[in-house]
Amino acid sequence: MRTDLNAWGERLGALPGYEPPAAGWRGVLAAREGRESRRDARWPVALAAAVLAAAAGLGFALQSAQQSLTADDAAGLPPDALLAADMRAENERLESILAALPERNAMRGSTAFTVAELEDRLALLDDRLSRVALEPNAPERSEALWRERVGVMHSLVQVRYADTIGIY
Repeated sequence: MRTDLNAWGERLGALPGYEPPAAGWRGVLAAREGRESRRDARWPVALAAAVLAAAAGLGFALQSAQQSLTADDAAGLPPDALLAADMRAENERLESILAALPERNAMRGSTAFTVAELEDRLALLDDRLSRVALEPNAPERSEALWRERVGVMHSLVQVRYADTIGIY
């Protein structure tokens, strides 16, 4: 056992010299605290940058939705003025705008009621559209249902957008 300790002593003695800090353990602890304080000072900056990036992304999404809605209003085309061939494309565009709006965990009761009613109307229209192909006057009925669906989708997008930016 003595031999093992002697061997270890020789190995340790062969290592290059290390000069401890002049202040001893206090110096070691002070150096460690300096590194930790620099690390601790960086996280608020990183958090602020992350919040800023999230706010910019949300602002961009809302601006895109607003420009799309403004373009609709500027064109002055109500859903009834669209051609039957454009109904499905308009519906898809409105669906994508609706999907781009951020989900709200909480909203006013009146807004939630309005959104629920519009979504119920959409479900009813979707059911009618799925059954209209079996009817003898399918093209005319289908066109009217698509016009109504686009109108309801337009209303839903406007209500959800207004809730998102806090107009109410």
